[in-house]
Amino acid sequence: MRNINLEKVESQEQIDSLCEIARVVWHETYDPLLPDGQVEYMLDKFQSDHAVKAQMKAQGYRYYLIKIEGKPAGFVGFSPRYENREEMFLSKIYLLPEYHGTGAVSQAFALVEKETREEGLSKIRLTVNKGNEHAIGVYSHYGFQVEEQVKSDIGSGYVMDDYVMVKEL
Repeated sequence: MRNINLEKVESQEQIDSLCEIARVVWHETYDPLLPDGQVEYMLDKFQSDHAVKAQMKAQGYRYYLIKIEGKPAGFVGFSPRYENREEMFLSKIYLLPEYHGTGAVSQAFALVEKETREEGLSKIRLTVNKGNEHAIGVYSHYGFQVEEQVKSDIGSGYVMDDYVMVKEL
């Protein structure tokens, strides 16, 4: 069994690790699905140093770095009552490919569920790109169900075409 730890992100070093993991995973996952330039645009908008800090400060995001054998391997980010909804918004859960199958994702989901219950909430919502079949399969395995389809204009001519998935606790 591998040593897996989830560390609350508080330091600049942790934010730097999180942003680097996002860069690797997003390019691998989304380059085949999205138009040229959109991944870099989204990284700057959602997973850059300034974006992560703003999410934590202004939107109540909680980020946890997933470490396996002491090495940064992934991260999870979520926000209770995001956009004034009585639910937990699971914004991000990413794991570097070489750490798939380690049990780290199970621990991350367990943390999100624990924090959801501690907040007195009974629902977790997330969005996932319709073409990201691997992630859709993972979310389904953990009890999430597709609730709706949404297209979101994120600026600069780019659109996110997602499923909204929900899990009731």
